[in-house]
Amino acid sequence: MGTSKFASLKGRIHSFESFSALDGPGIRYVLFFCGCPLRCIFCHNIDMVECLPGTYREYSVSEVINKVERARTYFDRSGGGVTLSGGEPFFQPDFMRELLKEFKQRNIHTVVDTNLYTSAQKIKEISKWVDLFLVGLKHIDSNKHKQLTGQDNFLILENIAYLNFLKKPFWLRYVVIPGITDNKDDIMRLAKFLHHFNYLEWVELLPYHSMGIQKWKSLNKPYALPHVVPPTKKEMDQVKQIFRALNVPVLPEGDVER
Repeated sequence: MGTSKFASLKGRIHSFESFSALDGPGIRYVLFFCGCPLRCIFCHNIDMVECLPGTYREYSVSEVINKVERARTYFDRSGGGVTLSGGEPFFQPDFMRELLKEFKQRNIHTVVDTNLYTSAQKIKEISKWVDLFLVGLKHIDSNKHKQLTGQDNFLILENIAYLNFLKKPFWLRYVVIPGITDNKDDIMRLAKFLHHFNYLEWVELLPYHSMGIQKWKSLNKPYALPHVVPPTKKEMDQVKQIFRALNVPVLPEGDVER
């Protein structure tokens, strides 16, 4: 398996989830990578972002493949596969690339869950081994995006267009936070940005939740949105209708609480 050049390559993995129905089509085996270039103020995986000692273990490519193969019967039957998530998989591009190569050699369906805050070159290098991208965009307005994540969104928007240029299928994942990401004009602007892309399969609307607050507390970090409550079904439907009015496909399960 693999080449001798990468025989000693190891990746920092926070954890594995062997039976996920929320991270792409079918049942997914999910690898949560450690590290991320963004600092989202509402991140529910804050323990994966900074790669603090004790929050991850180093694995070789063969070790990960062995773990995945043991669960393959379950995800193959459902039309699922493996999802690389995090954190941010592009934070460890060499390890991600070698894993994806091995998965595709075994005819395993591959998904990369990413914020696309990376170079176009890195995207091109791994795209041939990726069946589907899940792209997490936090806001269409660059200034608001920077307030939420610490970085503007120019690179991310460019890379979304680049995925479409590469003819790679992708879903756009968008967290609906009442009063922050659900402004009608902003949603309309996002829908107009997306509706030209032929390889966008779905917009997946994710209701904001506060389940990550405890992780922030355990790391002695102040949580920026302590009083924000999850959106109601009515609020989710209002956002959904803006996309549909511009013929942007919205994933039906997008209104399910997560």
